[in-house]
Amino acid sequence: MSQTTVQLALGKQKIIEDIKVLLNDAEELLRLSATLPGEGVDALRSRLREHVDAARVTLEDAQANAQSRYRAGVDCTEKYVKDNPWQSLGIAAGVGFLVGLLVSR
Repeated sequence: MSQTTVQLALGKQKIIEDIKVLLNDAEELLRLSATLPGEGVDALRSRLREHVDAARVTLEDAQANAQSRYRAGVDCTEKYVKDNPWQSLGIAAGVGFLVGLLVSR
């Protein structure tokens, strides 16, 4: 497994954990909002806001990382196609043929 794949897996795990914490805090806020005085609700709301902000930053970082990796992949593909047009055409024809076989079954 490459280092990038491991980083993506860890990033996905972190996002899932942040969302779980956010949901747990939101449920707690809803449950306690009717019974607690203003101070308790305010503290819980500030905690919820911190988790929302942290999750938003994590999602933005993951999106920026995915976009930069996508751009790098596109650039590499374009360079390969420009450097090897006949091989690229052969590869595309082969993949199209295999997809056609799979679809026809």
